Amino acid sequence: MRRRKAAMIPAMALTLSGALLAVGAAVPAQAAGNGAAAAPAAAELRLQADPTPQEQEHLREIAGAIWTPQLAAGWNMNAEVADVLSQATERILQCSEAFALVPRPPGFVPGLGYLVQYWKNLRDYFLVVKDNRTYRACVVSTAAYYRSIIEMASAGI
Repeated sequence: MRRRKAAMIPAMALTLSGALLAVGAAVPAQAAGNGAAAAPAAAELRLQADPTPQEQEHLREIAGAIWTPQLAAGWNMNAEVADVLSQATERILQCSEAFALVPRPPGFVPGLGYLVQYWKNLRDYFLVVKDNRTYRACVVSTAAYYRSIIEMASAGI
């Protein structure tokens, strides 16, 4: 029983990581197919505005899965925090892929739209890999690296 459960976690992490990356790689391709000239302008405007209250709650859920819900509850979920969270998400996904030996599509950096749209999948993924000894290293090292950076972004520094 224990052996089956131990094998299930890396398989789940691998499946979720691959699915999240596949969706993330498809989103820019869809935007390019629907009019490449309009997509970058809208994306640039969207990234500079602070997230809506609902988006902030989704971002807080992701941050709570990486750090703790108590820490995330005290942060101002502004555009800078969303950017730091995007970078942290990218780092965790890259690290998880390296452990799972899954090839990564080139040029994918999860942005605010990706984080908000897939917040539940990301939160669940981070919670799964955080409890697995192998993948936990990805979440813990990323959380340590970005802790001061996200605190400063939350404070507007």
